Amino acid sequence: MIKKEFKKFYAQENNLDEEKASEEVEIFLETMKEMFSNYPKVVFRNFGTFEVRETKDRKVVDPRGTDKIIHAKPRKYIK
Repeated sequence: MIKKEFKKFYAQENNLDEEKASEEVEIFLETMKEMFSNYPKVVFRNFGTFEVRETKDRKVVDPRGTDKIIHAKPRKYIK
């Protein structure tokens, strides 16, 4: 599900117009971003545990088909 579909689903479930639902979803997502920047692990009781992890430095093959090796920088993701 993409964000646009999520906003539409949220609007239908809560009987809101799509503009108001979009605003509320954006506020929620910004809050989550801020929360993950301050806390590496977030627990929602009876729902799940989310934590920020980081990939390692690695070398990958160029996806354009050449035999060139590309350096992939570490990045953070939520698991």
